[in-house]
Amino acid sequence: MNGSARSGSGQGAPWGLAALLFLANSFSFVDRMVLTLLVEPIKADLEVSDTQISLLHGLAFASFYALAGLPLGYLADRSHRPRLMAIGATIWSAMTLATGLARSFPLMFAARAGVAVGEATLSPSAVSLLRDRFAPGLAARAIGIFQAGIFVGSALALILGGQILTVADRLPWPLAGLAPWRVVFVVAGLPGLVIAALMLTLREPRGVSIPADGSAPRVGAALGYVRANLRTIGWYIGGATAITILAYGVLSWMPTVLIRVHGMTQQSAGLTLGLGNLLCGVGGVLTSAWALDKALARGRRTAPAELLLLACGLLGVATVVFALAPTIAFALPAAAVLIFTQSLPYGIISASLAELVPAHLRGQIVALYLLISNLAGLTLGPLIVALFTDRLFADPSKVGLSLALLPVVTLPLACGFLLACRSALGSLHLSHEPAR
Repeated sequence: MNGSARSGSGQGAPWGLAALLFLANSFSFVDRMVLTLLVEPIKADLEVSDTQISLLHGLAFASFYALAGLPLGYLADRSHRPRLMAIGATIWSAMTLATGLARSFPLMFAARAGVAVGEATLSPSAVSLLRDRFAPGLAARAIGIFQAGIFVGSALALILGGQILTVADRLPWPLAGLAPWRVVFVVAGLPGLVIAALMLTLREPRGVSIPADGSAPRVGAALGYVRANLRTIGWYIGGATAITILAYGVLSWMPTVLIRVHGMTQQSAGLTLGLGNLLCGVGGVLTSAWALDKALARGRRTAPAELLLLACGLLGVATVVFALAPTIAFALPAAAVLIFTQSLPYGIISASLAELVPAHLRGQIVALYLLISNLAGLTLGPLIVALFTDRLFADPSKVGLSLALLPVVTLPLACGFLLACRSALGSLHLSHEPAR
């Protein structure tokens, strides 16, 4: 098969789809991450504790996002995906607006849960739709463009959110009179409504992602498929989850290392990491996605495991180098390299799953991976580093050393899963290959 994109409406249409989904992912991450910038004014205004703030990040968002993923992945495999994503974008945008207008902690908790459910529609539908619309040799790059929105959105939340805070008290009606932190949430929620309207213009490539007999996938079919292919799909998800634990630990503690160990201000660390996400994060996702496309186009069936193993090793080394950097002059370039290596798995994992599983199960399999990896990553990644700092070293200034130990815990597990998976991938029938 040649490298041209599949499209029923012209050569440029699939790349327009990739661009729109990139914007959707970017603004979904703005809505998700902007809370981290607004902790102190929210605490003062609503009189909430650090524990309650952590619940807005954890229980309110992460658990609802993960648990909503499986039923929404099922819907992605049997319904009109652009409409499903449009509904989701409308929900997460409206709930972001509601977060900014909430007058109590319970209302804000409910709004954050709504943001999570809305955003859970996006990845299963987007990955499945992009793999249907793009031919092998281009699909991983298209999914990589979508995944780059993670880093762009995270950066915009820090950079633009801070700028909005500085001018919020000078804005006209209807924003005049709102507390600056509330204005940030209201402004952050508006672009998603425009994206939802644009998603309604997308076509659903009917017949591409359903079985030949026209039947819809059964509830639980994805779990059955993983059980039947445990040595490939199951172990691949296991290895990817171990890497996600490391990535979330790095994401959570990088700013603290720069601030606590190297003396940077909170504002300087945020700007530095925001710019790093824009440049190095996006570059890493697109680089690994390009490498996956090239390897699969050459018929290298073991590429999903091999490239993820390589990314895993690079991330581990970069984590240790950054965490043990002796000076700020050494730590800043090390941080840039770490952000680049941390982003490499995002260009590989979802695109590989889209290749390794049947078309009519892609949404559910991606949702299953997100369920497992988000629950494990958000829970264990930050916690392991904190336990090393508090219990092993009992010294807050040793957070860098604690972060350096995280790869020692996670990488053997990741490498074990992925090496076992690699040995089994050679016999797996990839989704774009003709049946023999």
